[in-house]
Amino acid sequence: MRELGLSLVELLVAIAIGAFIALAGTTYFATTFGAGISIQEATRAQAQFTALTNAVRIELRRAGYRGNPSQLANYLVTTEGSSGVAGDEGTFPAVDISTSGCALMSYAREHSCSGSDNANFAVCRDTDGSLLSGTATVLHYRTGLRLQSGVVEAVSVIHPSQYDVVGATAPVSSDCAAAGGSSAWQSITTAPDLYVDRFVFTMPGETYFDADAGCEFSVGGCETSASTCGDTVSCRIERLYKVEVCAYPGDTDNQCASSPEGRLYAEIFVSPRNNVLISRDYD
Repeated sequence: MRELGLSLVELLVAIAIGAFIALAGTTYFATTFGAGISIQEATRAQAQFTALTNAVRIELRRAGYRGNPSQLANYLVTTEGSSGVAGDEGTFPAVDISTSGCALMSYAREHSCSGSDNANFAVCRDTDGSLLSGTATVLHYRTGLRLQSGVVEAVSVIHPSQYDVVGATAPVSSDCAAAGGSSAWQSITTAPDLYVDRFVFTMPGETYFDADAGCEFSVGGCETSASTCGDTVSCRIERLYKVEVCAYPGDTDNQCASSPEGRLYAEIFVSPRNNVLISRDYD
């Protein structure tokens, strides 16, 4: 009688083929899974990088916004100081990049006095100390971006110098060196998803215009000296800022120079849509 089944050789060959197929399938799965993880990491890094560069553009573009045009005189005093000298940013610099890796921007917007505003802002405080409820005013706000150990942080608060009632101080700290529990800064990127290695703000150029004559300095017989700004001439200053950002997935610093894998790089050139204004004394 003939017996049905596999011989030992046939069985060994079948096992070998099955093992090869299983190995191939495992390798394919591992490769595909690894590629999927890499794509996810790259996507997270790119998303954070895009959000960061967009934030840079938005905040710099808004810097110097004056709110209601009727507040122009107050804006000129607070953004350019009492001396009226070009470059004298006074109490509320529209853009402050004096601290490495940090930029502070200010702008104004309308505010309606309510709550405990009379305890903080003189414009909301009546002579008897009570709240001038509903009084419409303009407050300056501060926004900022800074680099801290590979992570970019952001801040958005009422400008600390607006707390002008005697004894009133800003509830949180928003300067570039703010740290600890009183700091208003919050992280907007995360390492190791994205390690920001370079975050540099510079001002490569500025152009002066004679605001009275409507022409650029030294062009067509226009004003030639910035020292006249605020004295005999009203000036408009258009400033250009450059922001260099270099980042990559990981948590090791100082890698951008060697172009690490996944490196993301951008040079952003932005001019605030609101030029610096210096008004001459017309009295």
